[in-house]
Amino acid sequence: MSIPTRFAALLLTTGLLAAPPAAVVHGGAGSPRTRMDGTDPAAAKALAALKTGASALDAALAGVMVLEDDPRFNAGTGANIRLDGKTIQMDAACMDGATGGFGAVAAIERVKNPVLVARKVMDTPHLLIVGEGATRFARAMGFPDYDPTCAENRARFQRVQSILQGSDPRQIEAWKRYDWKKAWNFPTPLKEALGSPDTVGCVTRDAQGRFAAAISTGGTTITFYGRVGDVPMYGAGIYAGPKGAVACTGNGEDIVKHLVAKTTYDLLAKGLSAQKAVDRALAAFPARIDLGLVAVGPASTGGGCNYSAEKKQFGTDYRNQMAWSAAQ
Repeated sequence: MSIPTRFAALLLTTGLLAAPPAAVVHGGAGSPRTRMDGTDPAAAKALAALKTGASALDAALAGVMVLEDDPRFNAGTGANIRLDGKTIQMDAACMDGATGGFGAVAAIERVKNPVLVARKVMDTPHLLIVGEGATRFARAMGFPDYDPTCAENRARFQRVQSILQGSDPRQIEAWKRYDWKKAWNFPTPLKEALGSPDTVGCVTRDAQGRFAAAISTGGTTITFYGRVGDVPMYGAGIYAGPKGAVACTGNGEDIVKHLVAKTTYDLLAKGLSAQKAVDRALAAFPARIDLGLVAVGPASTGGGCNYSAEKKQFGTDYRNQMAWSAAQ
């Protein structure tokens, strides 16, 4: 005899009935919806891992790796080239909602899948390893040298000058006012360029109702050498706990200031559905602050962004903006 739909929903929300495994993936704030041909396979990969018995954490890592290996996304292969036209520094993090375990790397260079290095950090006494130390840690853990430079990120590097010139509505006002040329701190000569702040992420729920999140980015070209954004910051870029998981993307400094992932998770913990939590988090920010996120709760999934790449403007049709995919 089947359980009535409304009663089943109540059981799912209270945790008395396990929801089916689920995975939600995003391709970065402002990513075009056409790029769901990349996020769909990533979500499917994570879900397939869950259905074969993988933990929520391992499945989240699997989903992110698909996007790290797709050069169209700003993570792993395809990570943004920085202002000097040469440097690629990447951040990644993962969190296990069942144990509270967290691991992250920041400003790591020359690895193929930074999110896997972040997973290794979780096994250490540390939460975060940065810069040259992170790269050396990766080598010690057996990750080979890898150059993520590719045709896609070189082409992106050439295109992004339009943002600095003021033709993109997402242009960051602070960088228009700041004399970044004077503060140049790269080891190579100055080149004028700029980049997008998109990130990739995956949140999962396994058959036992446990949650996890993983995230990876090449950062934005609009940064100095060694800049670190929200991705490896605890509670900012990702958060996972017994009531769900959240992964963010967008302007890192604003995400850090408001601990967006933890704030959104708290809404899940209060009983909001994943989509309502996402919508409320996005609505709390003013226009012109790039922000997107995905979430999974005990019985729901959700995602969205406040910027539409197709319309080239900010808007409140959150769930139909940004490339993001859910599978369950």
